[in-house]
Amino acid sequence: MTEKPKLPNLDELVRKYELDMAHGVMKANGAADHALMMEALKAYKEIHGQFPPIQEAMTIGRPQTQAMVQRILAKSMPFSQATAAYLEEKQHDNAPQTLVEKGRTYKDFTDIFGDLDINLYGKPELVQWKTADLKRGIKANRINKRLGQVNDFFNWAIRHGHYTASDKSPVDGLFIANKDKLSAKVEHYEPFTSDELKAIFSKAYLEDMPKPDHYWIPIVSLFTGARREEIASLKAANVKTIDGVPCFQIEGGKTADARRVVPIHPHLNALGFMAYAQQVQGMGQEFLFPFTTEGANGRGKNAGRQFALLLDKRGIKDDRKVFHSFRHTVITRLHALNSNPAHVMQITGHRGETGQSVHFNTYTHDVGLMALAETLEKLVYPLDWDGLKMPDPTFKTFLNRWKMIEDRKARTQRKPKI
Repeated sequence: MTEKPKLPNLDELVRKYELDMAHGVMKANGAADHALMMEALKAYKEIHGQFPPIQEAMTIGRPQTQAMVQRILAKSMPFSQATAAYLEEKQHDNAPQTLVEKGRTYKDFTDIFGDLDINLYGKPELVQWKTADLKRGIKANRINKRLGQVNDFFNWAIRHGHYTASDKSPVDGLFIANKDKLSAKVEHYEPFTSDELKAIFSKAYLEDMPKPDHYWIPIVSLFTGARREEIASLKAANVKTIDGVPCFQIEGGKTADARRVVPIHPHLNALGFMAYAQQVQGMGQEFLFPFTTEGANGRGKNAGRQFALLLDKRGIKDDRKVFHSFRHTVITRLHALNSNPAHVMQITGHRGETGQSVHFNTYTHDVGLMALAETLEKLVYPLDWDGLKMPDPTFKTFLNRWKMIEDRKARTQRKPKI
């Protein structure tokens, strides 16, 4: 016979504070009683196989009015169902990567507290979650970001009438300091120096970065300031010629400003980038780097790891010098050349210093693209370009071998089992 689980005495728990299972009312005074109440809920579920149809009310020393009880008892939904609805709506104004990050945060929350009705979560759970992050050594900016993602959800749930336990988000008041104070403490990334760029893009670069994504992604970033994932997730059709100007059409990014059209620098053309793109297009592939796979952080993970190894190999060990430093390198150098600030923001998908979004959709026409191309052409580096050129910049052998392996896998999967 299966041994019955040892459960706490519900009668003892009920006597600790007001607990009316029949009418769906629970009142707890403070965090200690709230923790005990959660124990009672778990015990109830062990006995009955499900949670009781109740909502909690944290009185914090205040009398609970009938109107407040009725509001708390309003029908709601499980946390996972509510966050799914929130994320579906946010597809209209959040970048795909932002949605992935939020979903990961919400899963982390339910992994700790369970997938309960959203009205069963209150300030105590959020304080406990924040405290756990602090104990794990997570930095303040990251904790604030995670709290902000949960806060956005709860505010949405309040506006939509799903979260009725309070008219304020349970995250309210839990952020660490404020953004201005924290930003002053942030260790920003630094641009690469000319000597560091010479070390990175030496003749040994060809040997150290042998795959198309390894080779092209850093070089493209060097001449665009584009983020690693913006380049890694480019589709083959995103490389095109518009009004006579070869360019990238970056569709996915962290913000609305990240969606932009950027001319292709002459040095990229000289290295054979357009030829590589045409090779992939001719193969009928969707992505510019079709052999990469979609991961939790996008398609550029392997290229990013390879570049980090390259920096170590070149003796560049400053934590502020990473792939993202290309972005700072481009912005810093273009500003030093007295480039049009609006052009710099459009090229890099950067937000203006005032915090206002700047959009230049007119740059899909010849005048705008030509102006951007002229700005980019000012961007020069003291590198040995002849020594950086691959014998076959189209990587035809690599791509054909990859395609052959993929076709073989597909045939094997289709082959009926005897």
